[in-house]
Amino acid sequence: MVIHREPLLTADEVGILVSSAATAPSMHNTQPWRFEVSGRVVDVILDEDRSLPAEDQAGRMILIGLGAATFNLRVAAAMLGHDTTFATRPDPDRPEIVARVFLGVRQSPMPPLGSLYGELRRRHTYRGPMVAIDVQARVLSLISSAARAEGADLCWLDPSSTRDLVQILREADELDLHDEDRLTERGRWIGGDRLEDGVPESALGPIPAKPAAFRDLSAGFDDPQRSVGVFELEPRIAVLNTGENRPSEWLRAGMALQHALLTATSYGLVASFLNQALEYADLRSRVQSLVDRNARPQMIIRIGFPAMMGAATPRRPWQQTLAEWE
Repeated sequence: MVIHREPLLTADEVGILVSSAATAPSMHNTQPWRFEVSGRVVDVILDEDRSLPAEDQAGRMILIGLGAATFNLRVAAAMLGHDTTFATRPDPDRPEIVARVFLGVRQSPMPPLGSLYGELRRRHTYRGPMVAIDVQARVLSLISSAARAEGADLCWLDPSSTRDLVQILREADELDLHDEDRLTERGRWIGGDRLEDGVPESALGPIPAKPAAFRDLSAGFDDPQRSVGVFELEPRIAVLNTGENRPSEWLRAGMALQHALLTATSYGLVASFLNQALEYADLRSRVQSLVDRNARPQMIIRIGFPAMMGAATPRRPWQQTLAEWE
């Protein structure tokens, strides 16, 4: 019997997979990932040097970012014709490997996730005001379905809950301003001109003229020349929830987040994150009360149509993230 083996990945295919994974969002754009490719198996690896011990003490946000990168790998693999399966924490001897993605035999037509490939480089975090046009209920439902497909739920806040959330955000911002460790850590990643990682000043967005659903990452590093913007009065906000609050669920939340964001991007929508309200235990419990006492909030997402051009954050050359290729 003759066994026909499918060729291993070419250099171009490896480049497509790894560069696509690296378009994922991560807290402060630290890009906390490395990748190893062996045959048609790709390992997603935590890069501890890119963690945020002051602002992300439990490592929740770093795993959400790695989950988003894992989802992007699956999308790029689907575009290349490969269905994928994955395992989390696959090697007890190497806990830094958070996910292992297995590429199946190439097929035609491409698996459904491949339809999102065109959105990978269009999606970026937008920190400006939104236009006063509501998002159709059908589109919101599709975004919610995308999150559910990865094992998480989106709860869309009503106007009353949104007003309560804005107050919680203001309290979180005040706490941030008085936390020297956070401010010092943020200074490593935020502001200035950045070519490969972090959030450059050009991507911070304008300062709201009035209190708004917004996260000002430049807290403590104000630029007097930064513009001021009029933000929407009734923002559309969703809270991404999982059933449990443990590392495997954080990784799952990242996959759900990215599936939802890419779906939103396909309808011309943009998103920003309001996660300062989840970084303090007492404020996190108040956010939980706005959605469901049995839910575990993982991300707070503001979604809408952009009112201005928004600059994207940079990415490292993908070759720098490829730790090994066999």
